[in-house]
Amino acid sequence: MKMTFQKHTCPNLVKLFKNKPYQGQSPEDAKIIFLSLDANYSEEISKHDFFKYILEYQKDGILFWEKYGVHHPFLLEEYPFKRNTGGVPFHKKFSKLGLNSEHAKSICFLELLDLPTIGNSSGNNKIFNSLVDINHLKYIDSIIQSDKKKLILVPDKALKRMMEFRKSDNIFNWLDYRYNINKTFKNNINSNKVVKIFHFSAPEKPNQLSDIKNLIDGWVKF
Repeated sequence: MKMTFQKHTCPNLVKLFKNKPYQGQSPEDAKIIFLSLDANYSEEISKHDFFKYILEYQKDGILFWEKYGVHHPFLLEEYPFKRNTGGVPFHKKFSKLGLNSEHAKSICFLELLDLPTIGNSSGNNKIFNSLVDINHLKYIDSIIQSDKKKLILVPDKALKRMMEFRKSDNIFNWLDYRYNINKTFKNNINSNKVVKIFHFSAPEKPNQLSDIKNLIDGWVKF
């Protein structure tokens, strides 16, 4: 049965995200930011003993990566739920980039929603918009327009959503995005760069992962 897209039903998980609306390095200190729509979880995850790993990860994603050798709890052998839903495909594909714990202090996962979700946001624009915190979007906008040499990697659906917010809420005014399958989107903002990438839960096309890895390697030397 298809899960209805909604805010996660676990108050503790929602509170965690509201207090710290990112994973890994902070957006202020990160050199590489993966910006997506929302952080998706299994509905049952907060009711299982495995939830302790989620709490540990959300508290300190850098230390988690260094401790367990994987960037996210979804990749642990102990993960007890389906591995083809609930945000798992995203992180499985991301792991194929070949990054390791040396990258942890440079990488941030950031979402347009500052709370965790259940279900698929596709086709649920009205529900998605009802969950948006404009102050959080303004915070993201300020990070992108800072002058701190950040590489911000954003999939098509997030860029489209940001264009909608530009029109409705007068934010992301630097963005002028129109989808073109044959054209790479890049936007330089001060010393930062925004680049469109494929979404990690989408089907992979040739060279996409290697292209992203090359972008990262060209931006930060480890």
